[in-house]
Amino acid sequence: MRANLAASGAAAPPVTVKLIVEGEEESGSEHFAALLRRERDRLACDVIVISDTTMWAADVPSMCTGMRGLLPVGVTLTGPVRDLHSGSFGGGVPNPLHAMAALLAGLHDEQERVTLPRFYDRVLPLSDTERDLIAKLPFDEKQWLAEAGESGAAHGEQGFSTLERIWARPTAEINGMWGGHTGPGNKTIIPRAAHAKISFRLVADQDPADVAAAFREYVAAWTPDGLTAEITVLPAVRPCPSPIDSVAVQAGRRAMQRAFGREVLFTKEGGSGPEADLAEILDAPLVFIAVGLDSDRIHAPNESADISLLLRGAETSAYLWDELAAADLR
Repeated sequence: MRANLAASGAAAPPVTVKLIVEGEEESGSEHFAALLRRERDRLACDVIVISDTTMWAADVPSMCTGMRGLLPVGVTLTGPVRDLHSGSFGGGVPNPLHAMAALLAGLHDEQERVTLPRFYDRVLPLSDTERDLIAKLPFDEKQWLAEAGESGAAHGEQGFSTLERIWARPTAEINGMWGGHTGPGNKTIIPRAAHAKISFRLVADQDPADVAAAFREYVAAWTPDGLTAEITVLPAVRPCPSPIDSVAVQAGRRAMQRAFGREVLFTKEGGSGPEADLAEILDAPLVFIAVGLDSDRIHAPNESADISLLLRGAETSAYLWDELAAADLR
């Protein structure tokens, strides 16, 4: 704002700007939606500008056009009231760990598509334009695999590129599974119970409540007679799109191109935040203007920020108010 006013000599920016700082995002933004509803009149706006995403690279400026949502769930399969001796009872009663392994393995088919009922019914597909823009990014898959913990190969839903998979396709990931004897040495038992944690990354226009209901149906169908299933659904985050053809996004792109002096490309992000609540409750489009980099080591030791990019971000914001003032946002 200071940059805008200094450059224009004006006493106020050309648009009304309201600032809101949300400090609960890393713990799921549990109270944020209630705050937005309570203060809706004070926060009423035409555009929501978010600065919590990243660019493709320092020399390849880009704008995020959507974030995936998140649905974390837990499941426990319980059989006998205690661990059983496998010699006395093995082969005669259902084994919770066997059942859990089958349940988890069945989450994907041979094309690596998630097998929950109705899972893809509301998935908003990528347009040809979006796929073309993603393909323009200078993506080096070998380098990406090296940065991905030196993973040995790309993998995922067939028919999509790696970037399309991690940005615009929904997933089911097994985060952990345990049960029975896991310590040193042998213990010949049929365990009493088996446990697993799973997370679903969701895309527009999927609803976490619909996916949670589908997961319950899936578990019920895969639970053998003699075992009981208990499902835990943790707080979810809805996906949020930011269409590339919206007037607000195009204004943001023009502002960023003025600041960087080059074409601004489009990306998406696989992470999650409370942006869907902002867009829905305040009934305004989202524009992601941010200059962070993956190399900033977010959430890791030696997290940092590039000062020159922060200054470019300030310059982008200064141009953004002028671009929004000139745009027809009605």
